[in-house]
Amino acid sequence: MSPSSEPPPPTSLPSARKAAVSTSTETIEIQSLPLPSPTGTYVLLQIEATGICATDLHLVRQSIPYLKSKVNICGHEGIGRIVGLGPDVDRTKWKIGDRVAHRWIYRVCRKCEMCEAGNEQLCDSRQLSGIHVEGCWAEYTVAESEYLMRIPEDVSALEAAPILCAGTTVYRALKTANLAPGQWVAIVGAGGGLGHLAIQYAKAEGLKVLGVDGGKDKGALCTRLGADAFIDFMETKDITAEVIKLTSGGAHGILVTSSSPRAYEQAVTYVRKMGVLVCIGITPTKTTFPIGPEYFVARGVRLTGTSTGTMHDTEEALEYVRQGKVKPIIEEKKLEDVQQCLETLEKGDAVGRFVVRF
Repeated sequence: MSPSSEPPPPTSLPSARKAAVSTSTETIEIQSLPLPSPTGTYVLLQIEATGICATDLHLVRQSIPYLKSKVNICGHEGIGRIVGLGPDVDRTKWKIGDRVAHRWIYRVCRKCEMCEAGNEQLCDSRQLSGIHVEGCWAEYTVAESEYLMRIPEDVSALEAAPILCAGTTVYRALKTANLAPGQWVAIVGAGGGLGHLAIQYAKAEGLKVLGVDGGKDKGALCTRLGADAFIDFMETKDITAEVIKLTSGGAHGILVTSSSPRAYEQAVTYVRKMGVLVCIGITPTKTTFPIGPEYFVARGVRLTGTSTGTMHDTEEALEYVRQGKVKPIIEEKKLEDVQQCLETLEKGDAVGRFVVRF
């Protein structure tokens, strides 16, 4: 079935929905729950597909202090259709059957300094899916229509889902790095869910890409996606020397998508003078960079970070997919597979992105 020939929304809704519920830090159970009813400006969505993100793993495991979940349903890469409207929804903008996204940034205030500056992903009062509100690992979920993104009909749900978080995050990171065409960007964790997308966005922007990851399979993947060079950290004795050699002086920019503290410790040793290191991966333990102020004084290096992006970033990131410049590598799963997928992510064995099709 083509993306433009999706079935119309159901004329009658069920009384229950199936959801993947976190019943402990180790266990996901498939449960039948009452169908939520949209109130106020909320809409009810029937989910077509939803991604499984490493952030979901942190939420389920409760492994990151500032990511303590208050709900037991995760998921924030959801593509679905509106099947119910709250009484205060703007009917001139939204209608039954519209195809929309359930994103990580669920709701923002639109009044704080960050929102007014166009950085609503850092809103002081933001609500996050899977932390403050229920996520979209469910057949049906609700979303706030006043902060809702429309999804193009000519992009498949399976390919659109990973872009809502993973694709947006690396796309925003590349914008933050602000590199010029022809410059080198090193992508650490290049064969993973975020990294394989970062390679494609970087190449689309005319950058030279150095992939860093472990294993021959990851190397073959990175090369196939367009990486100009690859370093297998499992086989390379001196990563710093090898990066400097391959890039003729060090990477102009580094995107660390890995959650390994060691990856960050190494990255500061091979970033070029006046280069930029962009933090993306969240480490399970506190990470201390082996440098002091003199490092930045002497080298002029920028150290920054990014977490997902704005709605506009997501729209731009999806456009690359629509145009065929970026193609997520996905492994289609069922809702019952969520726990197994999280375990695979935890081991670092995932290639591409897991996406649940409903």
